[in-house]
Amino acid sequence: MAWYIVRRLLQMIPVFFGATLLIYFLIYKVSGGSVAALAGDRTLTPALEAQLQARYHLDQPFIVQYLYYLKGIFTFDLGTSFSGRPISEELARAFPITFRLALLAVLFETVFGVFFGVIAGLRKGKLFDSTTLVASLIVIAVPVFVLAFLAQYLFGIEWGIAPVTVGADASFSRLIVPAMVLGALSFAYVLRLTRSQVVENRDADYVRTATAKGLSRRRVVVAHILRNSLIPVVTFIGADLGALMGGAIVTEGIFNIPGVGGTLYQAVVRGEAPTVVSFVTVLIVVFLLANLIVDLLYAALDPRIRYA
Repeated sequence: MAWYIVRRLLQMIPVFFGATLLIYFLIYKVSGGSVAALAGDRTLTPALEAQLQARYHLDQPFIVQYLYYLKGIFTFDLGTSFSGRPISEELARAFPITFRLALLAVLFETVFGVFFGVIAGLRKGKLFDSTTLVASLIVIAVPVFVLAFLAQYLFGIEWGIAPVTVGADASFSRLIVPAMVLGALSFAYVLRLTRSQVVENRDADYVRTATAKGLSRRRVVVAHILRNSLIPVVTFIGADLGALMGGAIVTEGIFNIPGVGGTLYQAVVRGEAPTVVSFVTVLIVVFLLANLIVDLLYAALDPRIRYA
């Protein structure tokens, strides 16, 4: 088991360097190594432009810039954004908010998606199964901004049980409705994936054997059907955490959440390579850690991995 974890950690190293190099290269090409965005509609003097180019190492070749950035990562000195604020402060402000939002979204899609998926799978062809399939298709078909505005109207205006916008006070309680909107699409996929796996596993030989041995219905469902059905679901959820953190731009914009989405969007527009790559690097680390957790859950769910 220990060697299994070490092997997974070693596999993360080339992924980390390859992903950061690719992202930095793309942002470098977009920005063109220029600080013209700092001036807005004004024109920088040649002396000031040269000073800013040197400050952000934009007068250096691409590979030198990337090495400077790697040095900043390993020394925990990410430098300053074009606005003059330390990037580490922007990270410390934005990431906890988006992480709370994504965590609530994952909990929502996992708990309710698996719960309704199991019930629908066990009742294949019945009214509940057909209803959940139709409802999940509707959720998949409706754009996220439509769901966001609908949630604002119902929960914030019509029923008055949640704030219409979140603002700077992004506590867990204020993020519940945005998290439901953010996780709605993944909830539908988790439900349908769980349902299909339960339908497939409930008629398997090992389930019939467990039933014939006299095990209770609850034990057969939990220990055999559900446990084996969760393996592909765990894969999806592990990959979805990073996707939710990076893809929350629309949700954060509609609910006025000062998280990663808005900060990343503004940094891309301004061509701030250091800021964009710093944020994306943290997203990459979150994604890799989430996949490591998924690998460990594999070992817990599948005895063949543990004993191998």
